[in-house]
Amino acid sequence: MKQGYILVDIGTGNARVGICSTSGEVLTVATCDTRYYKETMFPDSLSFDPDRLWADIRQLVGQALRGVPDVEILAITSGSQRQGAVLLDRKGAPLLGMPNLDIRGMEWLGEITDTDAIYRLTGKWVHAVFTASKLRGVKERQRDIWDNTANKTSISDWIGYQFTGELAMELSQACETLLFDAQKGVWSEELCEIFGIPVSWLPEIRKSGSTLGIIKPELAKEFGLPGGIPFIVGGADTQMAVKGTQPALGDIILVSGTTTPIIKLVDRYSIDEQARCWINRYLEPDRFVVETNAGVSGLNYQRMKGILCPDMGYKEIEEEILRIDDPGCVASFGSLIFDEVRVLSRGGFLFDAPVNPGLTRAHFLFAVLIDIACSIKRNFEILRDISGCDTPYVLGCSGGMQGKVLPLLLADMLQKEIVIKDGFIQAGLSGGVMICNETLGIANWDKAVIRSVRPTGSDRYTKLYQKWHTFREGINAR
Repeated sequence: MKQGYILVDIGTGNARVGICSTSGEVLTVATCDTRYYKETMFPDSLSFDPDRLWADIRQLVGQALRGVPDVEILAITSGSQRQGAVLLDRKGAPLLGMPNLDIRGMEWLGEITDTDAIYRLTGKWVHAVFTASKLRGVKERQRDIWDNTANKTSISDWIGYQFTGELAMELSQACETLLFDAQKGVWSEELCEIFGIPVSWLPEIRKSGSTLGIIKPELAKEFGLPGGIPFIVGGADTQMAVKGTQPALGDIILVSGTTTPIIKLVDRYSIDEQARCWINRYLEPDRFVVETNAGVSGLNYQRMKGILCPDMGYKEIEEEILRIDDPGCVASFGSLIFDEVRVLSRGGFLFDAPVNPGLTRAHFLFAVLIDIACSIKRNFEILRDISGCDTPYVLGCSGGMQGKVLPLLLADMLQKEIVIKDGFIQAGLSGGVMICNETLGIANWDKAVIRSVRPTGSDRYTKLYQKWHTFREGINAR
């Protein structure tokens, strides 16, 4: 009988439960959509129902276990989207779930004047995506929820609470609140005062890899598990994916998913005086990550694929793209650049007029991939300027690295070898396995490099990058 773990992962688009062996083999994955609803009292809010999400998780756990009945479960852990939060009442019942997409506090951001102090303490800009801002919206327009709130925590830590009854918050998730002193690793009374958040709402901090507690007996019985199984603290999904690449100190990692964080693993907290990056805690003691981020890159490609060729698979699309000699057009779809103080509201394609009859849907999707690669290149340059890049390679993981085209583009644009390791698609699950192994004293495996893409030396994409940059500026000129 194999030994393994249950790994719960709540992403932006879906909830999934994986069962993996201690050697990192993904044995089964059960998924369902993450369901959100709008609230009419805010122009830009999204919520989720924690009770409904918990019911989904229990169903997925049961489904996953039925798929691999011959696995001995040693532990459970969880990871989730950053900037998400769950509010709890005095009895521990959930009052409200707020995902990373929720920006209900946007209207009141202008009242925050201590932005430099906040960046020094948190390594983050003042932005509506972070929990402190979401809570301001709750205070202003959902007073019944505000008055009944006793605790808040992240989604992944709330899952741990549901399994064990123990409430805590992990370091990398705490960094996403704007209420946490990232360098000292403690909640900040100064930040709580700035945002008007009671310190009493903030739970105990636990490190990733610590044992939160033992699975409740009634849940063990429901899932057909033996008693005494530990729940091990996981962390933020980006950091879990980075962990799954087995990076060395100083490595840069491209996490190419719904968004594309560009991450460097470092050993000290050091902010950028121009505030061009985020500084976050990593999952290991005394480690931090410096981050720039290309924004909703992968989501743009997914949506355009659904519009242009919903009947085709990604592999078939890539085969068409690889036959293109001249891209024919470029695109810009609001990708995020971390040294810009703006959010782009316009996007589109640029091609020569009159319309070239040789243009196909593959050309337009190629243009979207070029947009992703160019935005990654610019954010990579910002990160390199801030923190350097001494390695001849960067590590790539998550779904965007499945195809051939994006790694080829990136190798030439970054002038770095793109290294992709075993298990890269489910890097977050791999990271969870590694955390559990380390906690239980089980040796982790050395991940093999399964693909490596080297720069060709061509300047073709350098010229495309320049064209992209000019178009991006022009379409968003005011």
